[in-house]
Amino acid sequence: MLRELPQRVPDLLAREGINASDWDVLLRAAVESLRGTFAATTSKKRRFLEGLLEHGVGKAWSAWSFVGTENRQDYRVDLADGTSVCIEAKGCPDGNNTTIWDRPGWADEFIVWCLCPESLVNQPGEGTWSGVATRLLPKEVAERQLVDALVFYDSRCGTDQRRCPKGYGVVGLRRKLTTTPSQTGTTDWLPPPSIYLFPRTLPNVRTNQNPPLHTVSTCTFADALLGLFGVPVAARPAYVYDASARVRGTSRGTQLRVVVTSRCWPDGEERQVAGNWKSVRRE
Repeated sequence: MLRELPQRVPDLLAREGINASDWDVLLRAAVESLRGTFAATTSKKRRFLEGLLEHGVGKAWSAWSFVGTENRQDYRVDLADGTSVCIEAKGCPDGNNTTIWDRPGWADEFIVWCLCPESLVNQPGEGTWSGVATRLLPKEVAERQLVDALVFYDSRCGTDQRRCPKGYGVVGLRRKLTTTPSQTGTTDWLPPPSIYLFPRTLPNVRTNQNPPLHTVSTCTFADALLGLFGVPVAARPAYVYDASARVRGTSRGTQLRVVVTSRCWPDGEERQVAGNWKSVRRE
């Protein structure tokens, strides 16, 4: 509709003093401006994430606190067993901000949590693949900083704009976190989050080319988060995704290959996507 405004309502553009031949350029400029404005708006994202963290106190963890700054949304979550978890809140996983983070020394576990409610053009898996394969894991290998897991979860998950096939979840919490209603056929329902488990140790060409992956048993925050959404212990391994990092040495330096195994499909089958071998940048 916006592309065809000059043909549909030429009088509207004329009243605003816009030449129809300039419309394509002006439309692109307006869209880029709006994208920047939406990306800079964090209040709704913070309401969702902080409301969820508060909901988990006494149920999945003992306490949480905001320990970041205006431009760096870091959270600390203390689990009942004494594990200290750092959550780095980010926007869309395929954005450049996914490469801007540092694991703090106090963190037993480091989680990157992507909130991307504005993006409806691509399926969530496409943006998440880009974030994992071209941003998070390459930075981890190049800069030797471990990420334990990626969480992709925001107010659009489980809505008609981003329907979710998962079972379990929480009823009665959504209206406290967002004004976006749950998908047709449900009432105030929040599905379990999407959690991508990363390698437990840093990949190394000489000694650790294919490091073992985290599980819900070794990444305690992932286990606690799924428990908060009512996923039974026995079902939790089927509610996470694996993001493996394989490295090899070449004459041009270290190369990385990312393989992601996804689950939670309605048919119960797994899907696996493997990237090509790529040279690690910033090495």
